[in-house]
Amino acid sequence: MFGVTKFGDNIEDEWFIVYVIKQITKEFPELVARIEDNDGEFLLIEAADFLPKWLDPENSTNRVFFCHGELCIIPAPRKSGAESWLPTTPPTIPQALNIITAHSEKILASESIRAAVNRRIRGSHSLNVYMHNWCNKGLCQTGGVDTSCLLHLIPSTEPMNWA
Repeated sequence: MFGVTKFGDNIEDEWFIVYVIKQITKEFPELVARIEDNDGEFLLIEAADFLPKWLDPENSTNRVFFCHGELCIIPAPRKSGAESWLPTTPPTIPQALNIITAHSEKILASESIRAAVNRRIRGSHSLNVYMHNWCNKGLCQTGGVDTSCLLHLIPSTEPMNWA
């Protein structure tokens, strides 16, 4: 399942969507969510100062997910053949789902990465609630350029062989 949203100049709407997606995966642990925008893995941009050295835009595709309300990153193997369940190239969605299902405790993003993203989510959620109330009273107008934000909700109730 996927959805696309468009928002104008208010980037806080995008972060409010991240908050909603995070809460959905917390409330429904059988769901895994991936969210990106026209910049790609924008969650990683927010946590850029804390990312492992191996992680860059070229190899981050299909590695960043919310699972059980937590940000997860599928790592690359540290040594060739060291952990056979880790892909050396960006995983496909089916490969990522198998990894998330079988190794969810091993792919939790570091505390510093999760804290950076959570700080942004908390700030945006508070601002969005305030702005929503303000706009409902007719005190603001929307406009600007639309940008797409793509998300996938992926059921992961049981380990599956997607091969």
